[in-house]
Amino acid sequence: MRNPLLLMKSILPRSLFGRSLIILVTPLILVQVVLGYIFFDRHTETILRLLSNTITGDIQMVVEMVEDGQDFSRVAELAHKNLMLDLKLREGENLSRKGIYKSTWLYGFMEDALLDKLKLPYFLRMDQDNIYLDVEVRRGILHFETPRKRLFSRTTPLVLIWTTASALLLFIVASLFMRNQIRPLRRLGDAAERFGKGQDAGDYRPEGATEVRKAGLSFNIMRDRIRRQLTERTEMLAGVSHDLRTPLARMKLQLVMMPRSEEVLSLQEDVDQMQKMLEGYLDFARGAGDEVPQSVLLPEFFHDLKAQFRNASLHIHIDCPLDLKIQVKAQMFKRCFMNLLVNSERYADHVWIGAQFSGRFLEVTVDDNGSGIPESQREEVFRPFYRLDVSRNLETGGVGLGLSIARDVIRNHGGQIRLGDSPHGGLRVHIRLPQ
Repeated sequence: MRNPLLLMKSILPRSLFGRSLIILVTPLILVQVVLGYIFFDRHTETILRLLSNTITGDIQMVVEMVEDGQDFSRVAELAHKNLMLDLKLREGENLSRKGIYKSTWLYGFMEDALLDKLKLPYFLRMDQDNIYLDVEVRRGILHFETPRKRLFSRTTPLVLIWTTASALLLFIVASLFMRNQIRPLRRLGDAAERFGKGQDAGDYRPEGATEVRKAGLSFNIMRDRIRRQLTERTEMLAGVSHDLRTPLARMKLQLVMMPRSEEVLSLQEDVDQMQKMLEGYLDFARGAGDEVPQSVLLPEFFHDLKAQFRNASLHIHIDCPLDLKIQVKAQMFKRCFMNLLVNSERYADHVWIGAQFSGRFLEVTVDDNGSGIPESQREEVFRPFYRLDVSRNLETGGVGLGLSIARDVIRNHGGQIRLGDSPHGGLRVHIRLPQ
């Protein structure tokens, strides 16, 4: 059996606006229920019983006056004038039907009062306007007619109608105010989502309640700090690149001019490795830069990548809808997939690229038929400079930044990347990007 709490959580709305409406509606419904119970079940029941006793008492008094032999015309005049009772006497007749016309809650109150006060045979009937009562007396049938509003007023249901209408009006007004209060939160969430995807969030202006303004100010401060750190990192690395490339160039020039020997060749390889590591690290640390997102047609994008491996031993198979588009930073996105394909080229000869939308997300898979990566190392390979090849040989692998750059690019777009087993026997790279 499903947990009731989990069932309730699955039914409740997930948005703050929806939950706020639930908070507003619940007390209103409870008020209506309590009001309906107290007013209609308790208060109305008491009032109806008192009114039924009053009407029955008036009828009993008139019956006794008629039974005492008083002048019927005078009794009828007084009853009409003072008791709102219209009388008719059908002499010599007997009741053909006794009791009540039908059994309903309103008839029930009158029946209880008549049984308690009136000891003569009677027949009770009601319509929308009047109450009709025939009482069998010695002289015949005494017919009473009195307005039904003496027992039950049509304005009574209007109490609930007006209460419900006023509650609905208050609910609408509160909903409008609540929507205005939640709008700044929605704008803040949109700005944070765009910033998380690496898009330009624009100048977010804090607004709304004090707490929302404080959250907006904190977001602006955080965004400025992150941008400043990225700028400082890029500038620092640019300076490091300039400072390191100059001595590396001098070292390469001096090694070229030196007599060729095994030691010189070894030093040249070390210098080349240092240069490649430096360039790879700069690519990793450069991050998003100032590139502007643009709409990219994925089939064309993947075929352009395939063209760059036309003379290589890697065979690339593409399965992607022809009209599939995505908003990304094109150069960064290309760098990500180039790194993935270069990694596959080292260990496999076939790669399968598939892409499709799943709800609000773009799902991309890159499968190969290589040797794969052990499950215990699938998280480690995303660490900068981590290599499966313990020899650190550049001929059998890069500097260990390919997957790190790929994950940095995907995360910069607000997505996720993970590794798994490919149905083709090698490694599967699964990428999920929000839209």
